[in-house]
Amino acid sequence: MTGRTWKNIDFEAAEKIKAYLIKNGGDEQKVKPAYEQWRVRFSDSTFTFYKKGTLYSTPSSSSDPAVLKAWNYIDSIVGPTYVLPTKDFLIGLDETGKGEVVGHTVLTGVIFPKEIFSEIDRLIGPANTKKHHNFEYWDAIFKRLDALRSKGLDFIYEKVPPWHVDKYKLNKIIDVSYQRILSIFLREVEIGKCRVVLDDYGVGPTLRRFLNFMEKQGAEIIIGKRSDDKYLEAKTASLISKRLREAVIKAINDSPEFQIDGLSVGSGNAGNPRTKAWLRAWWQAHKSWPWFIKTSFKTIIEIEGSGRVVKKTVPPIDERLLSPEFLEDFNNGKLSIKSLSLICPHCGSVLKHVKFRAFSRDNRAISEVRCTNEECNNAIENAGFTLRYYCGYVLPDSSAIRRRIISYDLSRSGFFENFMVILSPVVRKECDGTKGGKKEFIELSRYNSKGIIRLETVGIVEGIPKELSRTERDERIIEDCLKYNAILLTADKSMLPFAVGRKIFTIFV
Repeated sequence: MTGRTWKNIDFEAAEKIKAYLIKNGGDEQKVKPAYEQWRVRFSDSTFTFYKKGTLYSTPSSSSDPAVLKAWNYIDSIVGPTYVLPTKDFLIGLDETGKGEVVGHTVLTGVIFPKEIFSEIDRLIGPANTKKHHNFEYWDAIFKRLDALRSKGLDFIYEKVPPWHVDKYKLNKIIDVSYQRILSIFLREVEIGKCRVVLDDYGVGPTLRRFLNFMEKQGAEIIIGKRSDDKYLEAKTASLISKRLREAVIKAINDSPEFQIDGLSVGSGNAGNPRTKAWLRAWWQAHKSWPWFIKTSFKTIIEIEGSGRVVKKTVPPIDERLLSPEFLEDFNNGKLSIKSLSLICPHCGSVLKHVKFRAFSRDNRAISEVRCTNEECNNAIENAGFTLRYYCGYVLPDSSAIRRRIISYDLSRSGFFENFMVILSPVVRKECDGTKGGKKEFIELSRYNSKGIIRLETVGIVEGIPKELSRTERDERIIEDCLKYNAILLTADKSMLPFAVGRKIFTIFV
């Protein structure tokens, strides 16, 4: 068991708790710092009451039921730490890394049934995302939570890279990302059975309309400041976000490539002395910044001495490119690759597939998609960014992997930047023994480790029969596209009509 914390306890309630502990075998001990009011050793946990009204119980290594009983007694006196469930399913949305100069901003949505509320409460304990801990601390909490997937806990995350934070106003990206996360959750549960909690980061009109729609369907919607202090679902999302971000920070700290003068990047917070020292040393040596630094931050501009003025723009997420059918589904809590089409802004064609091109113009690398209406054939500007945040998943088939389309794009202009790349078992089996396939898998893993894409291998290769017909192989890939609501990326002319016939939105090379 982890420890427990209760806050804002008055003196009278604290004395009742102390009396209970001593009566049931607790041993009062001498207080240590001046800010402690009393200490009681109870089984293998120490209960400490602080003068400012906080009570803390250390973890019980033996998981003694008497300690759990004492915690339940305290809850009955002062009330539970978090607001108890009011719906069958609890959804929390939270983000971390917005204020740090190093690394991604991570957005996480979590959902779990009310039946495991108490178990999650005990697993999380007194964890505080506002305090600095090493990666192992956050990873241990994450592993305890991840073990509850079999009981219905699930989570989805998005990483907003530093270069997007530098260039764009974040709120629109957060709005669309959270709505997509909610849409995925709502494929499995009824809207009216959900409580949704999120911090008010400046929720925009698009997400507010969706939340209002959910509320009219019977959902309970809570938007407030410091929601993770009151609601377990928001706290859980916050902790998962913290662990995902800290994994990247640890990798940066551990990399010899990013160490200088005996310094590593530290916590990534601009106020951290170690981070500040690293930033100054790095700039002095290189006069440029690595990929993980948010160069729009005031701290960075001061170290550069550049005096440059940062002007952020609205992210180029263009809903006008999306078909009305897809937007209607999206705004009704459904995320469907079958209803996804692009509207060509030049000729008005409704497109179930587009052509992908990567080329150079005036010494500048360009990746784009084009209208498939032969009379038009114009590039569709901002299509990649819009698809990234409204859909976000792409599944390359074997032809796309062997031609190394995604890694080539990422090395040049980044159309597929920040997508979730789904590697299906059929594709992994077909490509693993090929020269191009092996190289692409290595490159995709490298881009994943840098946070430039997210990579997910799904299914089991061993479950794929040795001999599949072309139709069976294509069918399995299409089923994975449907399962994960993923855009199909293919260079196979025979695959294209098969996918479009199944209403899968397709990028054809």
